Amino acid sequence: MPRLAAGHLSLIAIACAVLVACSGERAATQFRGVALPTPLAKPSLTLTDLNGQPYDFAGATRDKVALLFFGYTHCPDVCPLHMANIAAVLKRMSAEDRARVVTVFVTTDPQRDTPDRLREWLANFDPSFVGLTGTKEELARAQQSVGLGEAFKEYANADSANYFVQHGAQVFAFARDGIAYTIYPFGIRQEDWANDLPKLVRYASGAEIRRDLAAQAKAGQLNVAPQQTAAPASAFVISKAVVAEPVSQDEAAAYLTFTNGTAQEDTLVAIAADLAVQAQVHGTMGEGEGRHMMPKPSVVIPAGGEVKLTPGGDHIMLFQLRRKVVAGDTVTLYLSFVRVGAVQLRAPVVPYADLEKFLGLAGKSVK
Repeated sequence: MPRLAAGHLSLIAIACAVLVACSGERAATQFRGVALPTPLAKPSLTLTDLNGQPYDFAGATRDKVALLFFGYTHCPDVCPLHMANIAAVLKRMSAEDRARVVTVFVTTDPQRDTPDRLREWLANFDPSFVGLTGTKEELARAQQSVGLGEAFKEYANADSANYFVQHGAQVFAFARDGIAYTIYPFGIRQEDWANDLPKLVRYASGAEIRRDLAAQAKAGQLNVAPQQTAAPASAFVISKAVVAEPVSQDEAAAYLTFTNGTAQEDTLVAIAADLAVQAQVHGTMGEGEGRHMMPKPSVVIPAGGEVKLTPGGDHIMLFQLRRKVVAGDTVTLYLSFVRVGAVQLRAPVVPYADLEKFLGLAGKSVK
């Protein structure tokens, strides 16, 4: 049976034990999943689907409940039980609600999990389940993007073809706003999925989820996963976070500074915002008339270094704004890093004319 992977979710089994013990006593209006101490932004990862085509996880699951799980088809218990429970609950939901849920199974055993095997294995549960694979490096980055350590082989005997894979045992439930507020560890039951999935489908924004989880926390009825401690937060600082007052509700830009005082580099792998349907880091490429913006899947913050997202350089783009914001408002940003984990911060909205002063760029030319 797989152990929980290392990283900021490594102690979830403790919360799961509490969850299983008391789930039957919970009111139907309460979430049964384990709440993340800091919501996790949906990662911008692209892997390979069973037809050999690139699958953009964030793009393909936009405005849907995305259930993301890392496992393998030779798994004796955790993987088939998760898939069977989700499939059983989906069958009881209306066609309209089912269409709002995408279950994505990423193999941690690409050597044995060929596309044909994955397709056949997943079809035993639900033909709508999405199977993804990739290179060893791509799969490692995908696991890192949600705070999991890389899965590894554990041999039962000298026969190299006979092995288990140790991998994360939790399903990440990304809500329709692109953020995971809850996860579902091994031990979660069908009745728990039946309680939570319709709520996740019904809530189009994260505001309702945050409200319900806050009420449960206040009542002492919320299971919360332990906060990760992989890197000292005090040595990794995010400052000067700001959103430029948008001209329209089509898009907005955000800027900030990362200061990494640790001895190891870190990587920003995902970003989301309560204001926007989609958020991406964009880099400015080229010179002169050939200057243009391109999405960047990640941003590396070197050990002992500083990275600034500023006008004219790398910056954050927020698309399809959910509401109108003006100077004086604040926007919640959700950032996910390989080492530091999930970070949530509030960024004030300021006029474009005040950006240089706020960011400390006054008197400096933009190249």
